[in-house]
Amino acid sequence: MGRYRIELVTMGDCNDFVKAVSSYQGKVTLEDDNGFRVSAKSFLGAMAATEWDTLYCVSDADIYTAIRKWVKDE
Repeated sequence: MGRYRIELVTMGDCNDFVKAVSSYQGKVTLEDDNGFRVSAKSFLGAMAATEWDTLYCVSDADIYTAIRKWVKDE
């Protein structure tokens, strides 16, 4: 399982991120520190998540290579 703090700023970020994670067979979600969770494979979910203070990508598999462009150092 992988959990990475990410940053999605623009609509282009969201679109590219959803394309990057959509090819994975397992579950991939976006979540915040308050327990809100949406599918990372949904463009609308990704757009909604841009309003959260903290944003994490959580997956069944290690997908760091696919999302490293959006990963923020902690």
